[in-house]
Amino acid sequence: MDRFEVRLSITKLLIVLIVVIVPLSILGLILTGRSDRSLDNAIGSDYKALAQTYSNDVSDAVRERVADVNAMAADSSILAAVAAQKTAGNKTAATTATTKSSLNASASEFLRQRRILDPRYLNIVATDVNGNVVASSGQPPKSDYSDDEFWQSVYNKGQGTVKISDILDNESIKAYYVNVGFPISDSSGNLIGVLSAAVNISPMLARFQQNEIGNGARAALVSENGEIVAASNADVFVHEKSADFDGIRDSLGSTQGQQAGWALANARNGPNIVGYASTGLKQHFDNLGWYVLVSQKESSAAAPIRTLERFALIMVILGIFMLTLLFVYWYLHHKQRFEDIEQVSGEDSGRATAASV
Repeated sequence: MDRFEVRLSITKLLIVLIVVIVPLSILGLILTGRSDRSLDNAIGSDYKALAQTYSNDVSDAVRERVADVNAMAADSSILAAVAAQKTAGNKTAATTATTKSSLNASASEFLRQRRILDPRYLNIVATDVNGNVVASSGQPPKSDYSDDEFWQSVYNKGQGTVKISDILDNESIKAYYVNVGFPISDSSGNLIGVLSAAVNISPMLARFQQNEIGNGARAALVSENGEIVAASNADVFVHEKSADFDGIRDSLGSTQGQQAGWALANARNGPNIVGYASTGLKQHFDNLGWYVLVSQKESSAAAPIRTLERFALIMVILGIFMLTLLFVYWYLHHKQRFEDIEQVSGEDSGRATAASV
């Protein structure tokens, strides 16, 4: 039977394969390494953008509440009630009592309506410069705030400054809240009182308490010293340290402004991809140096594409391995041919010597 045969020298075949497979294998290893880094960079950039979105939401929520408390402190009914309390000594007792009662009732009604319109306000209290309650949205916890540490920080020795307290717990309604304090000033800019509002921040923290966001990532709100403020299965009052924050601490810049980025943080169970963003609240409130972290285990985040990368890497290794086997075979075969030639040459030389003798 006719046969179609292709005869090719194994030496030439080996040379061709070396010229083709070796450069392609090296290129494949380089591309695989670059694609791995590019994948981490793409995921890290996504987590950075998500962290920025969350941090902007936190920052906007806090600033909105401060602006709202500022508007209440500047309301005419509040100013009138606090001013009447300050000038009460210049009028007769009967007139003073009647005026103060009317103005205080009007101011308290205003604060009560504000609380009804926005249930996030748990309580709102206006006091004079001596800490005496002038108006309240409900029953005030006490009538004199002069010894209250937070009130004193807002009063600031008569200078007046905006303050936000650390996170507190209201056990009766199972909610976290902060006190927002704003100085009350008259038309001349003189401090005449303090307005303090207890704001429920549980809805703001709820999104950080989810087990997962997106495709298995986790979000956390942490302080500038790495303590968890809000995260899945975490309590702010436990003061638990964030392992992810420790991993990206060196990547953080100045606490001023809105810093954001991503980094690989080494953890006990392997590296994590961590996107981070500052809320920017530290500029105005010393105790709110908060950062948002969005993180996921690197192997889980890259799992869908990492399988394809591993397959490509295995094919490169397999190609090099097969080429190595072919080279070993060629080397052994080539060496055997030379040994046969040397043996034949020796025999021919012996015969020639015998013939001459």
